[in-house]
Parts: sequence; C-alpha cells; structure tokens
Amino acid sequence: MSSGGNTIYDIASAAGVSITTVSRVLRGEPNVAQRTRTKVENAIEQLQYQPNAAARGMAGGKTGTLGIVLPQLLNPHYAMIYTGAVSAAIESGQNLQLFSRHDILGKGASALPALMNPHLDGIVLYLEYPQREGLEQLEKTLNEIHRSMPFVLIGTVAPELPYPAISYNMAAIMKSTVSYLTGLGHRRIAFIGGAADSTNELRRDIGYQQGLREAGIIYRDDYRIPCSDTLEAGSSALRQLLDHLPRSEWPSAVIALNDLVATGLMASARTYGLRLPDDLSVIGCDNLFYAPYLTPSLTTIDLHQQQLGINAIRLLLSGDSRRENAAWHLIERNSCRPYF
Repeated sequence: MSSGGNTIYDIASAAGVSITTVSRVLRGEPNVAQRTRTKVENAIEQLQYQPNAAARGMAGGKTGTLGIVLPQLLNPHYAMIYTGAVSAAIESGQNLQLFSRHDILGKGASALPALMNPHLDGIVLYLEYPQREGLEQLEKTLNEIHRSMPFVLIGTVAPELPYPAISYNMAAIMKSTVSYLTGLGHRRIAFIGGAADSTNELRRDIGYQQGLREAGIIYRDDYRIPCSDTLEAGSSALRQLLDHLPRSEWPSAVIALNDLVATGLMASARTYGLRLPDDLSVIGCDNLFYAPYLTPSLTTIDLHQQQLGINAIRLLLSGDSRRENAAWHLIERNSCRPYF
C-alpha cells in the first residue's frame, strides 16, 4: 500500500496497461517499450505513488507467499479447491496460506492486519453471491483489500464486483439440471438445500424457477426446502418435504444442493419405502469422491473444484484482470431414471 492509498492496480488503470507491466517498470526491467514506460511513469507521478516495503515485495514477487480465503475445509468441495490451489502455488514456487472467510470478510477493514502478516503477494477469495443488503459492505471490504494487494474472486461472484474472477453461474447450472429431469419426463421436481434466494441472478433458485417455467411446470413453495449443506440436513429436509404432502403429490425427482445433502436424503428416502431411482430420482452437486460408490451411484454436477483452484492461482499470478465462467458438467449415473 502506498502512503497516498494508491496501488499498482491504480497505476495500471491510469496508464492503460497490465499490473505485470507496472511491476516491470517498478523493478527497472529493460523489456518495456519506452512509450509504455513513460505512460507508467507519468501515472506514478500523477498519483504520487510511493510503494512501501511490502508493495515493493509484491512488485518484485519476492515475498513468495499467496493467500486463499475459504469458508471451511470440512466440506470436501472447499478442500478440493484448496488442493488445486496448493498444487498451482507449489508449481510456481509460492507458499500458500489459508484463511477463514469469516475471519476476513466478516471483519471489514479490520481484516487487513491478518492479511498483511505475513505480507502476501496476492490472495484468492471465495465468495457466495451476497444478499442485496450485504453487497455494499462486501464492496467496502474488497476495496480495502484491493488497496493492499491484488486478488482473484472465485465462487458465485456478483457481476457488480469489478475484479478478476472465476465464477460459477449456479442459475445456469440449475436450469440445465431441471431441463435434464424434465427431459426424462419428470414433472414433480423438488429442490433441497441452501438458502432460498430468488433475487440474485446467479443463484440456484433463479435457475430452478426458470427451468420449471420453460417446461410449463408451476413452481410450488412446498417443493423448495432450504437447509444447510450437511448429510444430516439433507436427511431432515426430505422428511420435512414428504411429511407435509399426501403421497400422491410426493416428488418424482429431487435436486440436492450438494452430494452431502443428496446422500442424506437418499438415506431418508429408504425409510419411507421409496426405491431409488424407481420411485425417486436424485441429483447431487460436486461429484465428491464417493458419489460413484453410492447405491445407486449418484448422478451429479462436477464443478471441477481442483481445476478452479489451479486456475485461480494462475490468474492471480498472471496479473490479468479478466473474468471468466468456471467449468462444470453433468455426470450421469444410476440415481436418475425416465419417468413416463
């Protein structure tokens, strides 16, 4: 961070170049065209940029330490992202320090001391699309971090955030999942897990309702059961769903927030005498390591979490400011069947 509050991102923006070019100029490297060098030097002068020791370390790539902020590692989804990020960091000769998302994004400007000790060359931040009322505070926190170091956002990243990002479009993923089930003939499709949110454009609820609407199916509140992302939550949520419906209205298919929720609800389904997938088709998300070994093997969405971690570190180190969509695809196994 400079004494004036400007960063190499600000210099790069003012000069119309990448932060990699700014770093080269700050290091005095010769492989920069004179015209470009002059633009960067003029921007430095105009913005009165004075890098401190930490900033000079970042510009020279000398600290050798990156950070990654994740919600937790108990959920294998995040552990796989971390595994990929670690491999990419090691490949690039970097150390990688793990931070809790609550400790960083939950503390606003007070997050800076944690991130700056030790000094980091940059950081990867996992986000979930916030509620509208939380977006302003999130922007303030990110702006504060942005003044200290480069970062890359991953997860479900709000389009309003103008930073480098690799983002899942969960609405598009869910819409495609609903389309897959309606293509198999299902009309009574429930969605279990997560917080109900039909206002944020990338969230699952938007895609769920769009998919139903395009298939001519009326959305039912009693087919949407919010819950957390655990085995126990999935089991409890399915009981909540079935206990409040006559058997003739039980869904023929359920989309789960993730594979953990799917596993829990599959266990509960058997206590009701439901045969899987004859009476109930199930789709998970994450393609966890055990999904092929369930009975029946679980149809799920592979989010390529390890590759996401790898790509995030590579994007961070490149200094590129691009935004891109994270890869995913549906893996068909035996937990879904046609319903006609």
